[in-house]
Amino acid sequence: MNTLVLNLTRFGDLLQTQPVIAGLQDQGRSVGLVCLDNFAGAAQFLKGMDHVFALPGAALLSDLDRGWPHGLERFIRWRHALHLDFPPHSLLNLTPLQSARLLARFLNTDPIGGFGLDEQGFGYYGNSWAAFLQTSTMNRGCSPFNLVDLMLRSADLPVRCRDLDLARPADEVMERIHDILTAKIPDAARSECRGFVALQPGASEPRRQWPWEYFAQLGALLWDNFRMCPVLLGTSGERPLAEGYARHAVAPFIDLVGRTSLPELAAALCHADLLVTNDTGTMHLAAGLHRPIAAIFLATAQPWDTGPYRAGSICLEPKLACHPCAFGTTCSHQEKCRWEITPHHVFQLICDHLLTPQNGGRRPSAASSPGTDATRVRAWLTRRDEHGYLDLKSLSGQEESLRTQWIRIQRHLYRQFLDQCSVIHPPNHAYVLPVAQHDAILASLDQSIALLRILESQVQVLAANPMEKVKQKFLAYWERLQSHWQSDPFFTVLGRLWFTESQDQGHNLTNILHLTRRYLVLTQAWKSMLEKQNNRHEN
Repeated sequence: MNTLVLNLTRFGDLLQTQPVIAGLQDQGRSVGLVCLDNFAGAAQFLKGMDHVFALPGAALLSDLDRGWPHGLERFIRWRHALHLDFPPHSLLNLTPLQSARLLARFLNTDPIGGFGLDEQGFGYYGNSWAAFLQTSTMNRGCSPFNLVDLMLRSADLPVRCRDLDLARPADEVMERIHDILTAKIPDAARSECRGFVALQPGASEPRRQWPWEYFAQLGALLWDNFRMCPVLLGTSGERPLAEGYARHAVAPFIDLVGRTSLPELAAALCHADLLVTNDTGTMHLAAGLHRPIAAIFLATAQPWDTGPYRAGSICLEPKLACHPCAFGTTCSHQEKCRWEITPHHVFQLICDHLLTPQNGGRRPSAASSPGTDATRVRAWLTRRDEHGYLDLKSLSGQEESLRTQWIRIQRHLYRQFLDQCSVIHPPNHAYVLPVAQHDAILASLDQSIALLRILESQVQVLAANPMEKVKQKFLAYWERLQSHWQSDPFFTVLGRLWFTESQDQGHNLTNILHLTRRYLVLTQAWKSMLEKQNNRHEN
């Protein structure tokens, strides 16, 4: 069976497709990949790929400038070659964009998993996990699941406690980078150097970049205490960051920014004892190569959904009420989040969790640094939960905070809900929320249950007699429920999921009735759980 996986995202997201590919191979399928041609280089790291088909995006746009028949002709030739080399029996589309849905349909495969397009041109979802993936990732702070786990479940694949596992570069590339690193160590530091620390100062946008001054200070701490020589990594467009680092550097370093191919970048990571990075494709590459990682998440980036898919990694984010910020917003705090996490915060966590003696590391020889400041930083250690999903353990005292407790409640309930469980079981662990928020959530759930029950009765009436007056009432209550959830910060993601799934099923009253009852089961279980835990806490 040939399964074609469609992923038209960037370098890092493409790398994170690997567990899905491995899961499909476990089912005995041959796997082909469709990706954008400018990110096709990432496919060399994906183990077990039978075929890779790079969509010639730039060439198609150029052809369209000449005239649409030229673009169409190239597109048809590309599809014809794909079907000759790898005739697909099924297609899994992991890109929710309308253009990707259209491409999936154009490839003439049935069925389409993940994100599809029906005969009328309306988008649909292969399962509830796919709907949740799109709705949650559109809203910062909403998704309690890592993107890789969401992709696995969107593909109807189990989560199997596997870290990202990417192909290592060829031996000759490893040897070449080893020689380059050895040759580039400053002469004065050559005899003292005991290893390398990779630093990735760039990110997808400036507000997600930890300051280069901080990277330089951290590089000095790692050199002074461990004699680890910093190696700067990045693309040619990130040369100004390397130049800024050089202006503030007081310790030896090696500058490889814009000077490595993708295989050479991977080899440099393999030769490093650890990577310190922003939320980048380099972070995901290092995770797949099983390197120790300390990752910093700023602005819209947050570790719960885009953190490295590798247990034992360190993630840091600023402890600010506005973090993570929403997409498309302008910061009114002068990008304060970029400066909250100090080099000493990162250094101390590296000492405590990535370079400890039991991990084969070395303790500081001289200078010591203060502990992680829980008033300014949320620090996390990646791990697996009891169901195999990637999880975060607080290293800075935030485990009992409202934010963390609410994320854990959502993880427990949404996992069962999205798996279509007919009964949602309460957690074994009691989550105690502050009284004011606990009462507000219960009141919101009461209103939700009342509205869902009204919708349930209206759908039953419509099924027997589709009167226009009942239709109007149904739509009014549907909008009222949607507005209620959307305006509640605790249930924003539920509101968007309800909107997505009810729109997807809107043509079929039987499906709408089933969907309404599913949401009733969820909200009633949610209310029951909070009431029981509140009683337990009071007793």
